[in-house]
This record gives sequence, C-alpha cells and structure tokens, in this order.
Amino acid sequence: MLSSAIEDSFNENPATTASRPLTPSQKYRPLGPSKAARWMSILRQAMWLPKTLLTIHRIIREDLAPAALDENLWAFWGFHQEVFDNQPCDPHYCARTWQKAQLSAIGPQHVIRGLAVWELAFMMNFAMESEEPIMDYTQQSGEGFRFLLPALGRFMGKNEEQAKYSAEHRLPWCESAWCAEERRHSNAFARMIERLVNVSPSRENPNQPMEVTADEHDAIFHIINRQTSEWNASSSYIVMAAHAAGDLHILIRNIVRDEIKHLSILGCAYMYLFGPRFWKRLLDCVKLGITNYRQRRNRSGGDLLGSNPILAIEGIAAHLLTAQYLTKWLKTVPLSALTTVFETPSKLPDLAAFAPSPERQAEIDKTLRNGQQKRVGLDRWSPTARDFALTQRRFEEGNAETIADIIAWELDNFQGAELPGSAADRRIRRRIAKVKLRSCRENEMIRRCLLDSLRHYQIQNNRHVLSRHFLSVRSGYGVADKSGVPMTAHGSTLTN
Repeated sequence: MLSSAIEDSFNENPATTASRPLTPSQKYRPLGPSKAARWMSILRQAMWLPKTLLTIHRIIREDLAPAALDENLWAFWGFHQEVFDNQPCDPHYCARTWQKAQLSAIGPQHVIRGLAVWELAFMMNFAMESEEPIMDYTQQSGEGFRFLLPALGRFMGKNEEQAKYSAEHRLPWCESAWCAEERRHSNAFARMIERLVNVSPSRENPNQPMEVTADEHDAIFHIINRQTSEWNASSSYIVMAAHAAGDLHILIRNIVRDEIKHLSILGCAYMYLFGPRFWKRLLDCVKLGITNYRQRRNRSGGDLLGSNPILAIEGIAAHLLTAQYLTKWLKTVPLSALTTVFETPSKLPDLAAFAPSPERQAEIDKTLRNGQQKRVGLDRWSPTARDFALTQRRFEEGNAETIADIIAWELDNFQGAELPGSAADRRIRRRIAKVKLRSCRENEMIRRCLLDSLRHYQIQNNRHVLSRHFLSVRSGYGVADKSGVPMTAHGSTLTN
C-alpha cells in the first residue's frame, strides 16, 4: 500500500462540483501544441503502436485474470459479511489495498512509447473531472439501488434519507467500500498532473451528474450507466498505464484495478438481475458510451478528445479486450455464487437516517419484499434462460446429498483447485467429465452442478492462495516486461 502521507492526500474530500464552467484564469487548461508538432507526436506514437497494443493486452490479461476477478466479487461479500465491531474485519474489504508508489519519483521521463507528456496530462485531467463528483455518484447509487439490489446500494453509497441525515448531522458522507475506493482517484490524478507538467489543475468542474431515483426504470438505467462508466474508465486508464513507466505506471495501475473491481461487481449484479444477456449488456453499454462521447465538448479540453487517431485505436482495443475478458469470466460465475453474494443478509449495522412515517416504512418494506421475490424468482430473466436456471436449481436442491458425496469422495472437496486454470483445477475438471450415475441427461446436469460448485468454491477461497500464486516465477507476475514496465500482482508490493 502507499505510504501514509501519500495515501492520506489521495483520500481528501473531492472538491464540490462547480455550478459554472471553467474560466480562463484557472491554473491548468488542456491545450494542444501547434499542428506540426501535434502530427510529429502522433507519428512517434504510431511507431510504438504494436508494442503498446501488446502491453495493453498484457495488462488486461493480468488485471482481468479469473482469479483477480473472483477476488473482486468475493470482496463484495466480505464487506457485508466478515464484520467485527460493526466494521469489516479486513481493511482490504473497506478499500482495495494499493501498491506502494513514490509520488515524488514521478516525472515527465516516465511517459513512454511516443505519447506526448501534455497529452497524458490532458487525459488525466479529463479523468479527474469524471472522478471528481464522487459524493454525487455515491448518493445516486445508494438511492438508485436501494430497492433493485439493496446489497449493491449499501456497497456503493447512501439512500436519500441517509444522505440527508449525514449532511444535517455532519456525519461522514462516505461509509461504503465503493466511494472509499473511488474518492482517491481524482486526487491521485491531480497529483500526477502536477508531477508531469509542474502546474496544479483546477478543481472547478463542468461535469454535472444526473439525478437518479429509486424507481425501477431509473435504477435499471443507472446500473447500465455505471457499468458503462466503469468500462470506459478502466479501458482508458489501461491505455494510460501502457504509456507509463516506473512509479507512474504503478499508481495508474492501482486506479485501474479499482475500476476493474467495480466493473466486475456491476457486471455480476447485472447478470444476477437480468440473466446471461451478454450481447444485450454490451450493446447497451456501447450505445450509452457513444452518447457520452458525443457530449465531450461540455468538458474542459473536450475538443481535443478523439483528435489523436493512434490513441483512438489503442482505446478501442482496450475496450474490446476488456469486454472480452470480462464476458468470458462472467460466463463462468454460477447463479449459486451470485445468490450468495447478493442475497446473504448484511451483517453491517444500518446507516443513520431520518425515520420515515409508519405508512412510508410499510411501503418501503413491501417494495423490498417484492424486489427480493423478483430477484430470487429470476422474474427479469428471459423465459428460456429462467426456465433453464430454475430447472437446474431444483435439480441441485433435490440431489444436494448426492452432489456433496461426489465432491467429498471423488473430488477431494476441491482441495488445491482454488485457482482457475491451475493444474489441480484441470485435474478436477477431468474427473467431473467422467462422472456417470444415471441417464445421459441426469449425468449432464450432475456435471453442470459439480462445475458450478467448483467455481463457487474457487470464488470463495481464491484469496487465501492468490498472493502466493501471483508471486511465483511460473505465473510471470512481479517482473518487468521487455520495455521495462513493471508487470505487477494484486496484493504484492513493488518499489523501484
């Protein structure tokens, strides 16, 4: 994790959202060079394009590895369940641990692969403005998801009554894991900009978040909107990381992994609510992403966004690879794991809030019950996917004892197979493929149940072995690639 002084500076309250546009008197304003210098910079970047794309792929392959995404999902469960004295036992569940980085060591020399320093600073300024209104975002999500998926709402923020109570009684506005992780991003980008261009960025912000209510239509749009935001952020920051070396690379990767964590959790929440609609989910995110891109001129320096064709190629590649790796992982997450993660009652205490009237409380309780019935009954899934999942669930419940016996006596309780893709995982899967009990159809369903149980076990237990696996020589983590960019592991510590 970062040294305490640096980490504290990243956790400061972000500046309040400004109600007016930026003014010419600000400290830093994104401005491009002359046309000739601009094209020379693009040409240099184009010469590095093949290596940059390989680095982007390597970053995505590591940070969206199944084991890393499993850990992200189970951290959501840990935030709600592993509680002691009204707080999560493990600080990692409150806010994902950052790797060590020395801010004072960062300089323009750490911008690599042909990208101009001013252009990376511009990208960071754009990202900073997107990250700045975190207090608005966290209230959007707390209120928007309070009925659609209450566990997600609690993980991301506070509902309307809780936010008003906190404001009037001067209580902390951020008491969730999501905002604790997100609130450090804008300050981190501001500090990196200072190190790169030796000018402090303005914290006045033209970015105006939208209003979100707990209405189901608004909540459904909001979960798509948040996935799009996390997808755009993680992909864009991956491009930044591919053009950074040393401590600058490490610091950007810290932010990348936060965004990937939130993207993976939101992707699972969407799949739990609406079923395996992978293409529809991707199409919705693409449509909304294009709409957001068309509004770029409302942001400082927005005219510069999209003017670099090489950056556009890198950004598109990062988006496509991120979507591919995430979708591939989502297809392996079983419904039983999603139900455990999102439906197990939270052990966290209720947040302080103004007490509603008895009539309003009765209405809230009824809406919460109806929402849970919809989720457990898979009412929002397509009819075909719903029938298949419910049939599989009934079969698993009816044969629970048989499945448990096979796992215990033939599959060694999955011991040693905590990491997807490991030798033990492949061995267990070969054994499952040979299980034969009854008819062909029942054998197929038994095997599917066993594979789901294996994945549930891996998601639940991977963190106990993750660090050891990532630091092994065989895994390839914790070393530098040929360009000198440190290729790091979740949870490990790197210094220059």
